[in-house]
Order: sequence, then C-alpha cells, then structure tokens
Amino acid sequence: MRTSRFWSLMMIMDSMQSMYWILLWIDKLMDGLKVKLETAYKASGGRKVTIISHSMGGLLVMCFMSLHNEVFSKYVNKWVTIACPFQGAPGCINDALLTGLQFIEGFEAYFFVSRWTMHQLLVECPSVYEMLPNPYFSWKMQPQINVWRGHTEDGETSVKLESYSPIESISLFKEALRHNELDYGGNTIALPFNFSILNWAAGTRKLIDNAKLPSGVRFYNIYGTSFDTPFDVC
Repeated sequence: MRTSRFWSLMMIMDSMQSMYWILLWIDKLMDGLKVKLETAYKASGGRKVTIISHSMGGLLVMCFMSLHNEVFSKYVNKWVTIACPFQGAPGCINDALLTGLQFIEGFEAYFFVSRWTMHQLLVECPSVYEMLPNPYFSWKMQPQINVWRGHTEDGETSVKLESYSPIESISLFKEALRHNELDYGGNTIALPFNFSILNWAAGTRKLIDNAKLPSGVRFYNIYGTSFDTPFDVC
C-alpha cells in the first residue's frame, strides 16, 4: 500500500484481518474516539485493535487514556505513536509565538501564508499553547529562549544575552506581545499573549501527565534521529 493512500484511510485491514485505526490530530472528540474504538472492536469479532497515531494525535490518545483508561484497556491491544511531541515542541513553538512560522523559502513563499500572518494566527491557536515545553519535565538540558537585549545605564548602552527557562518564557511572551495587533475590516484587534488559552492548555498538560498505559497494552514510540529537532531559540 502506498504511503499516501495509507495515511488517507481512517481504517485499514491487514492480511491477518486485524483492524487498525489511523487517528489524526484533527479529531477533537473523545466520545467520537470511544465510538470508533468500540466499532472497530465489534467489527473485528471482539479482537482488540491497534492504534496508530501521528504527531499531536498521540496527545489526543494520551488524553483519552487519562480520561477513559478502562475503555482503552478493553479495546486496545497495541498503540504505535509516530513523532509525538509528548513534552512539547520547544524550538518550533517558542519561535512561532515570537516571530511566526515559514515553511517555504524563496520565490514559492509568495504563494504561501507569510511568516507574520502565520504568527497572528498562531497567537490564538490552542494547540500552540499545548505544545509549549513542559516546565515540570526532567529535561536532560532544559530548553531556553536566548535574547540579545539592550540596556542603558549612566547614559551608556550595552547589549546582553539573557536566557529564559520554560516558566520564565511566559513573562517574555507577555512583554513581546503586549502591543500585538491585527487590522481587519478597518478594525484593530488586540492579540496579546492569551493567558486564558494558556490556562486551558495547562488542563490538557495535566491530563497528559496523569495518563497511565494499562497493563497488557503494548506501546511503540517511533521517532526520527537523522535531523536534530529545533530546541533552543536565539
């Protein structure tokens, strides 16, 4: 089966007639996931299913496992997660909140969403706040934002490199976005760092941290190692 076709299907059946559900991160409903698992379980004759999740789909599964652990244990045999940001995506998200994202360089960039437009969209995106680095995780090396900042003392100006930990970065985001605005339809809309969304995302992080893999369920974590994942931001 070709890769493109593999990812376009929500359900596939292998030669052993096992049922696999491909869970994409866009599926937001816990109840919907519960129904899908139950349906797959019944359709396979009472055999437990294998879940394959990609990227933030893994976080959805973690939340479901935290909220419905008994249901997960009843219907799931294996869980395979591909490139899941369990503890957040420090480099990408910190950069996105400060400067936006640009996926295409060169001439082609003119036909895609600009970095600044992407930035204005992401400031109000809940999943971005959910992907901030977990401040309570025991990082081998804690992610940081490094900023060159100007200081004036006794009439002399100097530049100093300042570092911000995941918790300290919140004050930096607040300061950097305090005057952030969007002009739309002749109106000016304030888009500061959204603490309401941050608090909501903290609830998601709590669910993820409290999730426990039921005994008897096999777990496989697949991730790439050829390219370094963006970590610190300077």
